Amino acid sequence: MNLMDSWFGSDTLRRQLLRWVLIPMLILLLLNVVLAYKFGVGSANRNHDRFLYDVSWILRDQLRTNQEGQVEFNIHSGAMDMLSEDKKDQLYYSVSGWQQEYHFGNPDLPAPPDQLSETPSYYMANYAGQPVRMMAAIIPEYDVASGRVVVMVAKTLKLRDERIVESMWRVLPSQLILIIFAGIMIWYGVGLGLRPLLLLRDDVASRTLLDLRPLPEDKVVAEIRPLIHGFNQLMSRLEESMVMQRRFIADAAHQLRTPLSGLKAQTELALRSEDAAEIRHSLQQIHQATEHAAHMANQLLVLARSEPDAQHRDSMSELDLVELARNTTEYWAQRPMYKQIDLGFESDGCECRITGNSMLLGEMLSNLIDNALRYTQPGGQVTVRIGCDDATVCMEVEDNGPGIPESDHERVFERFYRVLGTNQDGCGLGLSIVREIAYSHNAEVRLLSGANGSGTLMQVIFRSTSSPVSF
Repeated sequence: MNLMDSWFGSDTLRRQLLRWVLIPMLILLLLNVVLAYKFGVGSANRNHDRFLYDVSWILRDQLRTNQEGQVEFNIHSGAMDMLSEDKKDQLYYSVSGWQQEYHFGNPDLPAPPDQLSETPSYYMANYAGQPVRMMAAIIPEYDVASGRVVVMVAKTLKLRDERIVESMWRVLPSQLILIIFAGIMIWYGVGLGLRPLLLLRDDVASRTLLDLRPLPEDKVVAEIRPLIHGFNQLMSRLEESMVMQRRFIADAAHQLRTPLSGLKAQTELALRSEDAAEIRHSLQQIHQATEHAAHMANQLLVLARSEPDAQHRDSMSELDLVELARNTTEYWAQRPMYKQIDLGFESDGCECRITGNSMLLGEMLSNLIDNALRYTQPGGQVTVRIGCDDATVCMEVEDNGPGIPESDHERVFERFYRVLGTNQDGCGLGLSIVREIAYSHNAEVRLLSGANGSGTLMQVIFRSTSSPVSF
């Protein structure tokens, strides 16, 4: 990539730095040109005016009064040589008495815009078709009758303009060289500064999809270090997520392999058997294995949908958690396999509104109810409660079953983990799904002991979107 490509191509760091440095420098150069021109004009005018002032006194010195009392004006050769030293410009003068009693030189020189005085007046005018700069003043002269002489001197501006141009050329080349040198230094300096980033880019480009090693932070400048640190943190979280996904896939494959192997074994046994009773027994085993595999597949799908990255804001809506919990509880109360357990619903009579995904929240409550019904002894009780205050909404599922040992309170939320000694055929995903759905709704899950220290109490705390309203 050459300089032109970087300047007119993509918006690179080099291009931005060149633009933010060179453009202000060019503006300063233009400003400096204006100031240099202004100062050059002022300096040239001062030199020009000093020359006109000196000439006026030389002209005054040429006045004499002869014996007859007449004023004479004689310019000797030395004075003429001094006045004609500048061959580029034309010099015009007018020497006259205060009362116009005598006049020498050019009588039609333009008068000054201000009133004549002993203080010299400098002004611009046009004479003989050319721009001139003039001086006019009243100069005392004691050798003439009136004692006061009006002197006007005019000179063309060729030499003055040449001096202005010379002063400009003394300033511009050095500053142009400075800007070009600064641009080159910025170009190569940025290249040297970007070299560590380019090495990091090559390092990242050469890695495989599974290489998530952190990038070195000590080889980049301090301004880039927070970016590399944040990138490394992202890679660390991504690696943890990938490890969890790989472990989840391995566990899921292992869990699905068991019912599928049982299906295959029972199918082969039924095909070889000619006894109707054995075939029926095999079909019952196949049915149970199919239900277990279907339940696990459904749980895996729910778990995938409950992942935070799978959520979309447009799937969230404001809903009444009381109504959702009541409908879900009624659905589970009608299932015949749990008819020996008293499943009830309690509410404080308030409308408890939250923002969430109704389908996922229903799955979460279903998993809590399913776990409670599975692990509660026949004749036990399971109660679903919903309560709320100004800030929070609380969903509770409490049972009077055997409870969960305190040492397993955290482990039960791990995927595929089941408490030993329960003699239940669950897949170990229920509470993992509960935690994932709660996390995606910014809710908190608590596992506590039930009333009087027996049983299990599961609490899910949500943020309320409205104040409680009594029915």
